[in-house]
Amino acid sequence: MRATVLKELARARPAGRFVWLSIDTEKPKNAAFLERFPVEVWPTFLVLEAGGEQAVLKWTGSASRDELLALLADGERRARAGPALALARADAALAAGKKEEALGAYREALSLGGPRWEKRPRVVLSLVLALSTGGTSEACAATAAEEAKSLPRDSAFADVVGTGLGCAVEDLPLSPARALAARALEPLVREALRLQGLLADDRSGLYQALVESLRARGDEEGARAVARSWWAFLEQDGRRARTSEARASLDSARVLSAMSLGDPARALPALDRSARELPWDYNPPARRARVLLELGRLDEAGAAAREALLKGYGPVKLRLYQLLARVLSARGDLAGEGAALDEAIEYAAGLPPAQQREGVLAELKARRAALLGERRAEEEPAR
Repeated sequence: MRATVLKELARARPAGRFVWLSIDTEKPKNAAFLERFPVEVWPTFLVLEAGGEQAVLKWTGSASRDELLALLADGERRARAGPALALARADAALAAGKKEEALGAYREALSLGGPRWEKRPRVVLSLVLALSTGGTSEACAATAAEEAKSLPRDSAFADVVGTGLGCAVEDLPLSPARALAARALEPLVREALRLQGLLADDRSGLYQALVESLRARGDEEGARAVARSWWAFLEQDGRRARTSEARASLDSARVLSAMSLGDPARALPALDRSARELPWDYNPPARRARVLLELGRLDEAGAAAREALLKGYGPVKLRLYQLLARVLSARGDLAGEGAALDEAIEYAAGLPPAQQREGVLAELKARRAALLGERRAEEEPAR
């Protein structure tokens, strides 16, 4: 987004109507902002009141230049009645972290607006995105499967079906309701992949969701066929990229696609290039570490993980410590793994509360406790 859409948006900014601010959520100095405006998905876009006291709109995930301009207009507009008022209330509630209130208001807006309302695609997508987090993914999948059928075939449709299918396969094994939604959404995702003009990361997300769905229901041959198309798309997109940052923005997808093909090594040339061209960025060495771990090249994986840790900062370092611990575990270095986990837990304690990723920290503590249990079990026979 930063390397592509936001550069286009910069040329179209309505003069004098907005003050623009970019927040790096990993930096400790931004913790106070995150306490007031929590961020769980990246990227997240917020429209704040002129005084900065309240967010009136929150949008998670990618969006095209024209979609962002429309969202800005929605955030600026003060609706007085009807579906537009319900939409404004929903946007403000979601921005304030009042998810249940937002869900009700989005549904109200859809009901008041009717099937021909021009804002319906945007509201359906907002509803599905809101449902995709916080334990409501089954409702996300069902809503996407039901609502997408009547949507115009455009980027909002693609985002709805891609998000919905991702929700359907989020937890395995598939429940009957998730399996039903996945079956309904798979052909719609294939339809979306034929659309022109989608953002590259949105198209990649469609491929990823389809691969995961096919694999979840045991269609390995179908999953590999889609993964091959996914890889071909990523290769083509990489050749078209105008900057190193734009090309590297899909490196994560390259790793996932290569692993889906059972050939993780094919992602390494792109990661090596990103490491050369973006020497300050922790992402290329972290992704290299993941691939090298998969390949069993554990010494190289450990070196790459440590390089990523040196370049990382803020809460992302917890994931990097977790990666290093996995590498050390694979090497059988339980003492080293324990030390990495201890460092991670100590580091987390020093982060501002708004940046303490509770889920990641819980995983780290659980693994540390399991490691201590394994050591006690080994020592017991010796006694």
